[in-house]
Amino acid sequence: MTDSPPLRFRENWIEWVFAHRAEPFSTLFQSFNFLGELEGYVLVVSFVYAAWDKQLAFRLTVLAAATMLLNHALKTLLANPRPFVADGTWSTRWAVPPERAAELVAEYSTPSGHAMTGAGFYLFLAASVRRPVMWGTALLCILLTGLARPYLGVHFFEDVLIGWGVGAGIALAALRFGGPVAAWWNRHSVAVRTAWALAASAALWIATRLHYTTDPPGPPVALLDQLGLLAGALTAYPLERRQVDFDPRSLGWRWRVVRFAVTVALVTGTIASLDCIFERLAPGDSLLAEALRFLRYWLAALVGFLACPLLFVRFGWADRAPAKTGEQASR
Repeated sequence: MTDSPPLRFRENWIEWVFAHRAEPFSTLFQSFNFLGELEGYVLVVSFVYAAWDKQLAFRLTVLAAATMLLNHALKTLLANPRPFVADGTWSTRWAVPPERAAELVAEYSTPSGHAMTGAGFYLFLAASVRRPVMWGTALLCILLTGLARPYLGVHFFEDVLIGWGVGAGIALAALRFGGPVAAWWNRHSVAVRTAWALAASAALWIATRLHYTTDPPGPPVALLDQLGLLAGALTAYPLERRQVDFDPRSLGWRWRVVRFAVTVALVTGTIASLDCIFERLAPGDSLLAEALRFLRYWLAALVGFLACPLLFVRFGWADRAPAKTGEQASR
């Protein structure tokens, strides 16, 4: 990742942005940059899951995580370094925290993951809701989340344009083929689905590690968070449907807000507390540390998708969904 960029994108545009950053815009783009992070999607999904439509929340989680994984594959295939990496000035030109910059420098640039995932996630959400205000909100989030990346200096503008195009294609594919794929997936037992998710996660991480063995920054460890979240959601959601099956639209909006707040607190608290515990158990970049990083998000997904609904029903903060029959009951 120290060679000249194989894709001749316009670094002078990023140079111009770097020279004209202003505090009001920096605050704005930092805020929307958060929406494009994994934690930002957790926040949105938590609201949809706890207060509105849990099936949509699950599909959004799978879509976001799968898009991030596809983005990882495309970045690895194109192998285009981020701006200012080739000349070694990234540490002074990127407007991100040093610890975040250390992770980003281990990743390639094209296409932008924020633009690609944001386009897929918010277009799918808007198309599922089908309300004008949601379309407007979705387009605003897509635009500002994508543009935040070149503003912060970590992506070329071309990365964002490519990401938007690919993400829009993913949203269309999900809307067209998501139903048949879900029907095929649901025909298998929960144990089989969980085994497949864990095996695929391990295989992808091993392949990633082998690919990055000669790269000094090492493999992009954020991939472990994405794999853990996806595997955890695929494990927990069907168990919730069978064992709890809470109704996210039950009770009034006061209780929906309570459920949302509790979900966010427990999920983020799980991530933060496990991060501290696991850092003491396995500091550094060992294989054990990588496995624990995956486990952190896997357990956080179980907390959000399974433990929280169980808590809601147990304490009377939500009702169970009406009994289902036939194919619905088998899912």
